[in-house]
Amino acid sequence: MVRLIIIGLLLPTLSLAQASNIGNAESADNPVTLSTKPVLFSSAEGDFRITFPSGCGKTVTRVPADEAPDVDGQPGIRVTFTFCDRNQEKGEGCSVTSYFNVMGADGGYPGADQVIERMTLLLKSMNLAIREQSPLSKKLPDGTTIEGLDLLAAEPSGVGQAWLRGLLYEGDIYILSAWKNTGKLWDDSDYITFFNSFQPGAE
Repeated sequence: MVRLIIIGLLLPTLSLAQASNIGNAESADNPVTLSTKPVLFSSAEGDFRITFPSGCGKTVTRVPADEAPDVDGQPGIRVTFTFCDRNQEKGEGCSVTSYFNVMGADGGYPGADQVIERMTLLLKSMNLAIREQSPLSKKLPDGTTIEGLDLLAAEPSGVGQAWLRGLLYEGDIYILSAWKNTGKLWDDSDYITFFNSFQPGAE
């Protein structure tokens, strides 16, 4: 049975310049995990497990202090934002954003529209053009099948790149993202591990 679905995204041209600032909204910082090696990370707040790349000396989780209407005006949505500036430098890093209590247009589980809205909000300060959309399908260790699409984007007149993955899991939305102003992101083995290591549910 397919329980985890990656939504294919058709986004407008967006931009990469301020990607490292997307975690700076009003929020509460959780303790920092210090490491110069790949970080095996489990988030109780975000309800996921993942391996952050080497150089993620700071892995920070931020949770908005108060529940507030989300991008589609829904109150009561809970958001957790976990991110890393690789090697503690701006211009390269990755993040996982978890959204809980999101409803679809019919009042049921969220769908593609809700994923696109949140991806657009996450990347609103970036200036990127879509380069590739690639479907994928694989099984998690528990037998759950992951199906869907990755999105690769780049600066129209530069070398900066971003990699996006939008997920729906039992009514929760996860947005995985990585960015690199100097390019050569999509073939970076550490980022490939980051995306492929994601599992819903914290240990």
